[in-house]
Amino acid sequence: MYGRLFTYGRKKLKYGLIEAFFTWLESLEVLLFLWALADYYNSHRLGFFFYLIIPVIFLSIIVYRFLFSEKIVQVWSNSAIKEIQKDFLNVYLRKNNFNQKISALIQRDLKAITDLNSFYALIVPTLIKLSLTGLLLIIFIIIWQPLAIFIPFLSIILIGLGMMALAKYGDKENARYINSFVHMGERFLDDFFEMNAIIMYRRDRAFSADFHRDSENFRKRTMAVLAYQLQTLNILDFAIYGGIGAFALFLSFGTAQGNLSVVQAIILFVLDADWFIEFRKSGYFIHVMKQLSPTLKHIFAQIDDKNSFSSQKKQRTIANDIPKILEITINNLSIGYDKPLITQLSWSLKIGHLYALSGQSGSGKSTLAKTLMAQQKSLAGEISFSDKKLRFDANFRHDWLKRAIYLGSEPYLFSGSIIDNLLFASKYDRKELIKIFDKFGLCSFVSSLPDQYDSQVGENGKWLSPGQRQQIAFGRAVAADKNFYIFDEVTSNIDHENAGIILRAMKRLAKEKIVLIITHKIEDLKQSDQIAFITEKKAVIGPYESLLKNSPSFKNLINQQFLLLKGNKQDA
Repeated sequence: MYGRLFTYGRKKLKYGLIEAFFTWLESLEVLLFLWALADYYNSHRLGFFFYLIIPVIFLSIIVYRFLFSEKIVQVWSNSAIKEIQKDFLNVYLRKNNFNQKISALIQRDLKAITDLNSFYALIVPTLIKLSLTGLLLIIFIIIWQPLAIFIPFLSIILIGLGMMALAKYGDKENARYINSFVHMGERFLDDFFEMNAIIMYRRDRAFSADFHRDSENFRKRTMAVLAYQLQTLNILDFAIYGGIGAFALFLSFGTAQGNLSVVQAIILFVLDADWFIEFRKSGYFIHVMKQLSPTLKHIFAQIDDKNSFSSQKKQRTIANDIPKILEITINNLSIGYDKPLITQLSWSLKIGHLYALSGQSGSGKSTLAKTLMAQQKSLAGEISFSDKKLRFDANFRHDWLKRAIYLGSEPYLFSGSIIDNLLFASKYDRKELIKIFDKFGLCSFVSSLPDQYDSQVGENGKWLSPGQRQQIAFGRAVAADKNFYIFDEVTSNIDHENAGIILRAMKRLAKEKIVLIITHKIEDLKQSDQIAFITEKKAVIGPYESLLKNSPSFKNLINQQFLLLKGNKQDA
């Protein structure tokens, strides 16, 4: 299961290896300094090694730190996590047409995937460093003091035997703890829902006593698990620090016998101590990964679901059939459910123009949006793009969502930081994304926040204003870099300032993408290049002034909006 984690982010793996190598090289700085000091003390001069090799190593570290470290750090980690998130979300895209309702349901699993950052950014570099330090230690031991190699191996064997001895005890305590935890949870819910009956029949004291007994049992089980964890740490520490001490004594004996120089003894001791400390770190990280194991199994089980997994393989081949969307042509289209809502619609959408869809409530605007997103089959007519026809089967829908995106008036933000939400479905890195938002004039409000882009948004953006939340959701859609955008009433429930920011960004986006907005707001309609107004199941198409002059129904809608705006101003 853990080996599978290495199959993600392969293209960026080299950055992870480079980062781990230089982290290891930096850890040798102390060793090199002590080596040089001891050598100078011993011979009152520095050898050729220190004049040539050490400056090269230090220069490499300095160049890496100041020129490359920011570009390399966590590149592999971020790439791998994005790929896992993408595979995981693909399952929901196929099964549920990913929408706001299921966003909350997968929040926990996406958070767990983000937690895998500890594997890529901490555990793997630690294991690489452990391996490189161990290899260096073995080479020097074999050259200078071969018998000393048994001490680290005996320490590892001692750790293994101690862990094996505690394993059965630990499994039992963990099982008891889990059973006690589940029982406490069930007990709490039962008492909570039956509270009225308990008080009515004056059984509250008896139930209170039972609850106290169960909670005391849970406390004991918790302390037993903590005691087990402390015992494992004690065994680990005893073997590690005992091994370091034994190794130091062995080196002292070798130095006294004349088998080792002081310089050699110092080098071996520093390497041995560094290796054991990294070994202790790896023990902690392994414990962290064990905690993530159940969630990791669940995530991969979802990804490997037979139906979705096999269809995803098909989708990878079918995806190439959908070229970049430069134009969408609607020809004699009729949509609806039992009865048609819109009939004989013909319309052409191209890059470079901002298009608007408007009409009274229930006129079929949202149904048309669903049809354009390949979610609602049309009754008649067709939609074509780049000489291909829009289809409504599951495979096509999945691939269409790689080119098209829909954003409504109540988007969902994931718990986490602003930048986490923006990077969620983006191919860009943090710097590129911020540059894009500056170009579109988005999210400038973050400069006033204490942690700026790293500020937490809370569950579904509850710590932000509605306008700020919508800006982030809109920015996330822009960052997804699709060909076709549908924005459904995205400025309807927010303040005038934020609505203006988003409208200007939509006009800017329309220069590069196909953009359709569904709106009834006067300012949005005025700024649109072409409007399709739905009235009496037909679409009247034209610019704002033309519709105002030639369509009584459109003029009536605008008058209603003016009256509504006037009433709101008076109330204010």
